[in-house]
Amino acid sequence: MSERIALVQPHIAAGRSLGIEKSPASIQTLAAQLEGESHEVRMFHEKVSDELIQNLMEFDPRVVGISTMTVNFPEGRKLAEAIKSERENIIIVIGGWHASGCVQAYLKGQERETLEEIVSSGSPFNYLIEGEGEIAMSELVRRISAGEKPDDIKGLVFMGDNGIRINAAERIKDLNVLRDPSWNGLQIDNYRDKRSGALDLSCHFNRACRFNCGFCPTPTLYGRGVRRFSPQRAVGQIESLLTRYKPEVITFTDEDFFASTKWVEELVELLEKRDLHGKYGIEFDTFASINDLRQFEIQGRGELLDRMHRAGFNSFTVGIESFNPQVLRSFNKEKMIHLTMTDDQRLLYKNLSKQEQDKMLVDHYFECVQSAIIFAQRHRILIIGDYIFGNLGESEEEVREGFKKFSNLRDLHIAYLPIFTPFPGTKLWKEAYESGRLIRNKAGKIDWTRFDTSAGAMDIGYNMGKIRNELELEFYTSERYHKDMKKAIQTESAKIELFRSRFNYLSSLYPENKLIGDRLAGLK
Repeated sequence: MSERIALVQPHIAAGRSLGIEKSPASIQTLAAQLEGESHEVRMFHEKVSDELIQNLMEFDPRVVGISTMTVNFPEGRKLAEAIKSERENIIIVIGGWHASGCVQAYLKGQERETLEEIVSSGSPFNYLIEGEGEIAMSELVRRISAGEKPDDIKGLVFMGDNGIRINAAERIKDLNVLRDPSWNGLQIDNYRDKRSGALDLSCHFNRACRFNCGFCPTPTLYGRGVRRFSPQRAVGQIESLLTRYKPEVITFTDEDFFASTKWVEELVELLEKRDLHGKYGIEFDTFASINDLRQFEIQGRGELLDRMHRAGFNSFTVGIESFNPQVLRSFNKEKMIHLTMTDDQRLLYKNLSKQEQDKMLVDHYFECVQSAIIFAQRHRILIIGDYIFGNLGESEEEVREGFKKFSNLRDLHIAYLPIFTPFPGTKLWKEAYESGRLIRNKAGKIDWTRFDTSAGAMDIGYNMGKIRNELELEFYTSERYHKDMKKAIQTESAKIELFRSRFNYLSSLYPENKLIGDRLAGLK
């Protein structure tokens, strides 16, 4: 039987450390599956308002699925409560990164509070779906429509007669059984880069990651073991987006894009054959690790980056994260850095004192990062460096000391500078939760609105938001940056547009800063 289903991802503005509005990938894949089963589906990606609630009531859904990250969970709950107050019989299901993380925190014994906030007798949510939700949501809707009990569905979490019931989720082994994400009804023009104005649409072809970074919530949703759509399916999705919406940029949001070099090579070959970059002028952005770039350099695989550039790849976002040895260890980065060492270096490291290990770890890592940046730039791939501030146990002095190293990286033209934000279910969540430093609201609940990586979710003894802004200005107004910028423009004149859009955006954030204004004036 066909049902009306509303899927909502409450919209909140991207934090200032990001500057890009992304489409609601989590509900797009759900919508595609449900549409393929002949249900009437409507997606909503907008702020919670009276107008949204009215539109939902007019649509009159049998089921409402709400997907949230951590920062917009309060808006998701607010929406659910409003729906229930209007029509109590509507079944509301919550899923997504935050819900899955709270389930994992509960299962790992990190804490109970966050899951009980979602699944309790007073909660507006009837069900929670943990992990990948496409199959579970389809089955839940089928059983609701048929009047059957859904209690044994894999991944379903709810309040049972004897307390919270959690059915272990199963990961989707073959992603090719899923339908291509739906874009029906979304306001496509909203997904623009605030800095350049370019229409930037997202694709996601690989799930999970080889690495296990302590701050990263990816394993809470996708588990371990990278799975991927076939290159043919991926290029088909890309071509469909280009013909329908004509984006200027497509961002691959895969957490581990280079998990399979063979897959990347096949993807690039298909992009070359169809000449999508030539036909549409499209540019692609994706993520890469220092380890991958290091291996490509050692193996003499620069031709792969050359081919990627010719096919339209413009930039890689790279997680540099920190130059504080204690933070690198807490992030599980020490193991990753060891993989970039020779056998002799690893043996030497093992026999050093703790203080000597700290120095070698940071010095070696700095060399690897610098080498990766230069290697990628040599093959005309821009590196966007991701660096995290204000970590657990990190003093203000250590923040500034580590960032000084980051600022001295040559030819690093773009920096993404988030504040450390612990998420439920991650390796670092238990420590953050038990520290008592999570910021809470007047009701004593964790203030999830601060989990946007720009506000600072923890009271760490100093104003990290203010310091983040100060250091961002320091990065872009430094003499090192100015010299590298001039050199880049002289080498490739088209790069002036990159710097112009960057400084236009910075000028809007820091209109009072004279150096930003001077840099921008020099680019006109």
